Amino acid sequence: MSLASASSEKVVQFQGGKIALSTRGPAFRVRFLFDGKAHSPIDTPMVAPEASDLPFQAMEEKAGNGIYSSAGSVLVSPDGKLVVRDLAGNVITESEPLANSHEKLVLSSNNGKLYGRGAAPPDARKLTADKGQVVDPMVCNRATYTPYYYSTDGYGALGVAKEPEMQHLPAKYTTDGSKVTWTFTGPFELYLMPAATLEEGTTAYYTLIGAPVVLPRYAFGFGASRWGWTDRAYIEDTIHKFRAWNFPIDYIIIDFEWFTNESDYSYQPAGKGYYRDFGFNPVTFPEPQKQLATYKNDQHIKMAGIRKPRLGNTELLDMARSKGWILPNGEPGGGYPPDLPGSYAKERNLDYSQKEVRDWYSKSIDHFTDDGVSFWWNDEGETNYYTFHWWNVAQVDALRTKRPHERFFSLNRAWSPGMARMGAAVWTGDVDSTWDDLMSTPGMMLNWVLGGAPYVGCDIGGFLGNTSGPHLTRWMQVGTFMPIMRVHSVLEAIPHFPWNFGQPAARAMQKTLNLRYRLIPYHYSLAHALYATFSQWIKPLVMEFPDDAEAADISTQWMDGSILVAPVLRQDSMRDFYLPKGTWYKLAAAEDTKASVVLEGPGRWGGSAADDEIPAFVRPGTVLPLAPVVQYSEALPGGPLEVQVYAGADGSFDLVEDDGESTAYLVGQIRTTRLRWDDATQTLSWKVDGAVDAAGEHVFKNVYMTLIDRTGIYHSDTKLLGTEGSIHFGAQQTFI
Repeated sequence: MSLASASSEKVVQFQGGKIALSTRGPAFRVRFLFDGKAHSPIDTPMVAPEASDLPFQAMEEKAGNGIYSSAGSVLVSPDGKLVVRDLAGNVITESEPLANSHEKLVLSSNNGKLYGRGAAPPDARKLTADKGQVVDPMVCNRATYTPYYYSTDGYGALGVAKEPEMQHLPAKYTTDGSKVTWTFTGPFELYLMPAATLEEGTTAYYTLIGAPVVLPRYAFGFGASRWGWTDRAYIEDTIHKFRAWNFPIDYIIIDFEWFTNESDYSYQPAGKGYYRDFGFNPVTFPEPQKQLATYKNDQHIKMAGIRKPRLGNTELLDMARSKGWILPNGEPGGGYPPDLPGSYAKERNLDYSQKEVRDWYSKSIDHFTDDGVSFWWNDEGETNYYTFHWWNVAQVDALRTKRPHERFFSLNRAWSPGMARMGAAVWTGDVDSTWDDLMSTPGMMLNWVLGGAPYVGCDIGGFLGNTSGPHLTRWMQVGTFMPIMRVHSVLEAIPHFPWNFGQPAARAMQKTLNLRYRLIPYHYSLAHALYATFSQWIKPLVMEFPDDAEAADISTQWMDGSILVAPVLRQDSMRDFYLPKGTWYKLAAAEDTKASVVLEGPGRWGGSAADDEIPAFVRPGTVLPLAPVVQYSEALPGGPLEVQVYAGADGSFDLVEDDGESTAYLVGQIRTTRLRWDDATQTLSWKVDGAVDAAGEHVFKNVYMTLIDRTGIYHSDTKLLGTEGSIHFGAQQTFI
């Protein structure tokens, strides 16, 4: 091998064009200049601007000219093929001759499975792209597809086209098993990430698109949403019932009615003169600042309001049109597949890709932060592939104007890769209140996580149509183990509040909400690990058990950290779950029993499940930190920390605490309690690292341990947590 000096790009000539090779973040960046013109690099919002690029060196050898780095190498062979190799020099994939590749790139495949495409209802229960399926990157209600995949051939690929075509990005791919074919329009770039496993590939991908920031602590609790909060009295009565009847909750989300007295769906391009885009509806919020302060400070409930990416006021629309700020199309209607492009809100949607638009919008909404609105619920932004991204940029800017160090959080109906680095979460759109859509929810979440959206929620109970007590209960149980947990319903439906569905269902829902809040220290720590090291929080079983053929295609179960979640999704309440090889304990935190339950995998289990049963399992060596039951996240610690340890192997967990609100964690203001279980000595020990006082009054001060082994469930006395200590289980252990 003959080495040339490293440079910003290595340009390689081939018949019919050139390829510019470099690195971007952990990936090889391949810019295709098929016409030989010096196209400038595509500045895609999908890639994190702050990502550190891998050092690389140019190379010239018999196999071709290209570059190599610590990830492998990319080169152009003498016969004009793009070749990707791993560190050992093995060819992972290679293209057909590039001279024949104008607006098409064909890569070889050895029946590689493709993960990370995103999903829509028809394919939500499949984790890989079907052979012959054209993955068309797009955003719409109930669907997001990405220009990304991880191939089990051993690499990940993110395709980038220069300009979206409305809600589509013109960089499609498909596979037939022997090849993967990209088709594109105009300038095209491909980010290639050699990676031996799905987990390694997903880590590289998230490194490229940006570390998902940690959401504010309240986002790890529960929220109640609906369309149809009629007036102030209704809002306050609902809040009172959640608190009086001990259903834990941290936030409410209010539809159109928080800022206007009518929806704008029927509006023509001219809008209406009386419509207020940036105010409060006097029926629901006659005293907005006073109300929101009372809800937040006295009831410990935050409020989010819906936002649409458009204008309804005639005067504002005239101004925006005069400045060229309005997109020509409307919002695609319905669900997936979408109705005809721009079926409503025509010529009223803002073009957030323009900085001038973002600046104006930020100033128009920044007063809401002072008024007491805590976060945004962004709906119907599928007007352009990147609308949600740039819309969130404007909202972040608005928050920073008023609260420079406060964490940003938003909930969005669709997404493009990279939005999580701002604090943008997503939900799966206007799903139906059916058992079928409940069954598809875990797979939708997993496909979206693999595609680049780590914080996924859904309309628990379904948005369209009425639910029932058993149906809503099962959906709530699923939501307990999702990153975002929120109920929602259409205007005409019975609101999805527990007390509306009878006492047995309400008790079961209260139980799962209590579990959700007990899991906050665990989930919050997993979110910190996701940010700091890209350790995947939500994973399909195939990522955790890559050699288990039975687990490979399961989309109705998932790993929530170290918890294997296997919810009941059938109307007849029958269990149907699979456990991979090894010993599995039923999650004690989800059980009312005093006895441990141990199963041996691999195997499938069925049988009837109780209404309040949540099948969830952990392996020996699991260390699980749990909070006491609290009614809202600000009530933490609320008592001693319980650390559940499942005997049979050594284990560990890093409990991360901080102030839950600010961005101080970004500069190291976190407290990490490193919990370690030594199975041979039956000892749990811990040591605190980092900023000891980072969590302030919310820090856990006391701890006790619960040991689960084959003989039963035992607990220790409560001890001061301090900065280090241990609990040894011996003859003094007490049976629960």
